[in-house]
Amino acid sequence: MSDPILSAELTPEELAGYQDDAAALAVKYKVSKVHVYVAIAPETNERVVGFLKEPSYLQKIVALDKIATVGPFMAGDELREVLTIREESDPRTFDISSNCDCYRMGMTGACIPIIDMIKNSFKKK
Repeated sequence: MSDPILSAELTPEELAGYQDDAAALAVKYKVSKVHVYVAIAPETNERVVGFLKEPSYLQKIVALDKIATVGPFMAGDELREVLTIREESDPRTFDISSNCDCYRMGMTGACIPIIDMIKNSFKKK
């Protein structure tokens, strides 16, 4: 029996399934949220999925300081290192082999917007 042919785009059903997986992992790992990273391998359309825990308040503060001093990608990569749930993620999302760089960089990029803030709504008149 041959493997099913995967689409080059995620279906809404696939995305919903990954989000359900993330919700279950948040419960399993006792964190407020788990973020999903999904890449599609160009040669095979295989899904390369990574899961990232929501950072703690202190991790967010440290990342914001690092963004201000050394740049967003160094801060994002440090977050990727500590937030990746390795037991649940595709090894290509954290493997140090050079052929996995594109997936690790994708995970790094996914870490930067995790630091979400609500801006001050107060306006002076």
